[in-house]
Formats: sequence, C-alpha cells, structure tokens
Amino acid sequence: MSKRKEQTAFLKALVLHGNPEERAKLQERMIRAERDEQCAWRALWLVTLLVVFSCCGICYGAVLVPHFFHNSSHVAVKIFGGLGLASLICVVAFLCFWVWCRAVLNRIQQECRRFIMATLEPGNRTARSHFRAPNEEPPAKAERVIVDSNFETTLFAPPHQQTYAHLFSFRRTS
Repeated sequence: MSKRKEQTAFLKALVLHGNPEERAKLQERMIRAERDEQCAWRALWLVTLLVVFSCCGICYGAVLVPHFFHNSSHVAVKIFGGLGLASLICVVAFLCFWVWCRAVLNRIQQECRRFIMATLEPGNRTARSHFRAPNEEPPAKAERVIVDSNFETTLFAPPHQQTYAHLFSFRRTS
C-alpha cells in the first residue's frame, strides 16, 4: 500500500469518531474523490499505452513499408498516425483531469484533518482528561476576596488550555 493510501485510510478511521452527519458527508466526498482520481489514473495509463502502441506501429511501418519517408499515404501509417495523435491529445486531457482530481482529494483530506482537529479540541470533547498537557501551566492558586462581611468569594484565574494543534506543532530550534 502506498503512503498516500495509508494516510487516506488513517484519516477515514479517525473521521469515524466525529459528528455522524459531518462524518457521512466527508466519507462520501472522500470516496467519490478517490474513485474519480483512480478512474482518471487508469484512463491516463490506457491512452499512454495507445500512444506507445501507435508509435510501435509507425516504427514497424517505417521498417517494412517501402518508400515510407517518400510516400506516407499507406493505410497503416494513416491509422497509426491518427491513433497516436488522438491518444496524445487524450493523454494531455486525462493528465490535467488527474491533477485536478488529485487537488480535490488533497482539499478533502485537509478538511478531514481540520474536522479531526476540531473534534479533538478540549472544548469539543465530551470526556475531559484529568491530565495536564506537558507544557501546560499548573493551576493557579485561589484568591479569596471578601466582597461583603457576610459572604466570602473565591476567585480562580482561568486555566490556560493548550489545544491539540499547539501540541502537534513544530517549535523553532534557532
């Protein structure tokens, strides 16, 4: 399995833990984009094989047809020449379509990454962890403030919550 397919399979597995409605949309879009890219890739290979076949046919005609370079009106030369030209045009078209499908798949994978990161954010999780992140500051000490002589209020500084995006980002070394 290629590295790209492994990444796609990993994203599909991670998306399963998110919101069911958005998950279904992302999965459907990713499956469609993968199918389109694979279809464009196969079509590209097919017309590339036709180009190679037509080049071989023209070379074969150059060797076996007498006066090939003086008179190129032989039926085999016309057929292989037309097939080669049409295939070259199709190669360019399918190559552009494959690049476009690849870009669509890349965008959908980026959306999946954003969806996963949004799912993993501390504010969105249902089960909060009781452990602090490695770089998170310890909880602030409470300050007691006496507002009224009968009531005593305890104030805490808001905790510093570090997101998963900060945890998985690279730090500068220089």
